[in-house]
Amino acid sequence: MSFKNILDYKSFYRRNLPHYQPESGIFFITYRLNFDLPLEIIKKLLQQKKEFARRERKVFNKDKKSEKLNFEKQRFYLIDNYLGLCKNGPKYLSDPNIAQIVKDSLFFMNKKQYELYCFCIMPNHVHVLMKPMEKENGDFYSFAEILKGHKGSTARKANKLLNKTGSFWHKESYDHLVRSQREFEDTVWYILNNPVKAHLVDDYRKWKHTWIAEDVKKEMGL
Repeated sequence: MSFKNILDYKSFYRRNLPHYQPESGIFFITYRLNFDLPLEIIKKLLQQKKEFARRERKVFNKDKKSEKLNFEKQRFYLIDNYLGLCKNGPKYLSDPNIAQIVKDSLFFMNKKQYELYCFCIMPNHVHVLMKPMEKENGDFYSFAEILKGHKGSTARKANKLLNKTGSFWHKESYDHLVRSQREFEDTVWYILNNPVKAHLVDDYRKWKHTWIAEDVKKEMGL
């Protein structure tokens, strides 16, 4: 995998807030079904936010980016651990037909809008490792474009299959820039082992809704 020039930033907008996406980078993206988190998790998230604000006031500007990255990782792991072990809430993605809709959509835009390296479809959320591709005009596809099309098409098909209406996916998603080969491999392992961590299987190879690109398999000796 190439990690050259991954910090060449450009900005785009997501939900009216400025967000920065490197022009050439590999990203770990997580998105989930639309449902409310329990009060205990919300309280923990608020506590994390207060602690982050307190720490941020005490650090120099050069350390603020590191503090923010650590804060975002803490929030992600808190929510992801809850999602993996969640006994309540919708688990539509456990339905093989719904999972297939998500798989087909991810594969459909592979090599068109992004290069797909690995993904895992859990009962209530999805992990994806991808690299947005360059357009003919020199711009790169943004997360806003990629996820809008993917979430929109899969939501329509899933709702039709489930005979339901309303929001299928939660409006927010988590994205993290992978900064090195070591982090790339760690992220692949995190994705592959998510079903094991959630006690859904005892070996990642037994989970039917995980995929990894052949060149990544060879590179990592899987």
